[in-house]
Amino acid sequence: MSAANISGAEVKRELTERRVKGDARLAVLSGFVRTCMSFYKRGQTVYLWLDCQSDIVRDYIASLMMEQFKITPSSNVIDDGDKLVFADAARLLRELNITEEGGSLFEPTPIAKKFYDDARHYARGVFLGSGSLSVPSALKADQHKASGYHLEFSLSTELFANEFIGMLSAFNIYAHLTIRAGKYIVYVKHNSDVSDCLALMGAEKTVLRLNEAVVAYEVKNSVNRQINCDMANLSRTVEASVAVVKAIDKLERVGALDRLGKKIIDAANARKQNRNAPLGVLAKELGISKSALKHRFDVIIEEANKIE
Repeated sequence: MSAANISGAEVKRELTERRVKGDARLAVLSGFVRTCMSFYKRGQTVYLWLDCQSDIVRDYIASLMMEQFKITPSSNVIDDGDKLVFADAARLLRELNITEEGGSLFEPTPIAKKFYDDARHYARGVFLGSGSLSVPSALKADQHKASGYHLEFSLSTELFANEFIGMLSAFNIYAHLTIRAGKYIVYVKHNSDVSDCLALMGAEKTVLRLNEAVVAYEVKNSVNRQINCDMANLSRTVEASVAVVKAIDKLERVGALDRLGKKIIDAANARKQNRNAPLGVLAKELGISKSALKHRFDVIIEEANKIE
């Protein structure tokens, strides 16, 4: 898979292939629900409404909720294919350690300590609920730098965002915080931090593809640098050759070249016979060093400049 195919949707697809049990399942669900929960009230019942954004994530979370709490989504509450709706929101949030007994649904508690101990699964849930990823294509490596890699989590509160940044920092993943459209965006930019974060969440296949993209990027950059260097050298060779040939022509027009001696004349004839040859090639043909030949060409130019 090319770099262009590495996306947040592909990461989520990979993460939903992993089955989890017990405390790991609870950590995934708690991270997921905290990122994308809202509430819907009908009569006296408050429903937990989860925006899953894709069928794959919806089906995965529904299966985890069934395994963890033995519940199924409520039907005929909200007609939207990407949404999950569960009754008894207050109980579910307590079970997920998002709120406390008697606490408000709208005032989540800090991340429970046990989820810091299981950050791998908690971060996976947060990404499934709010994560995205963009990677520069190796085919366009000349337009991108390492900063083109971007992984982010879109979170609802500043407190949660700062707590999550602290969770990632324990694994030497350095995230930043910004605000966009009323959301608190936790993001990592450098490709090494992106890879570490993906590895933490368990997206090993994506990490391998990302590393392949980085290698392709570096190889293309190396080739481009070599081509640019070769072109620059060729340009300098051509410019130097043109200058020498003009000086030779000038000296010949006034009959001054013959007065400069056999070595200078041989150098002049070699250049005129092969105007595009690099200095080293001509020096080898004459059996002298590059510095010696350059000195002779400098003499030719210097003598030509003396002519009015």
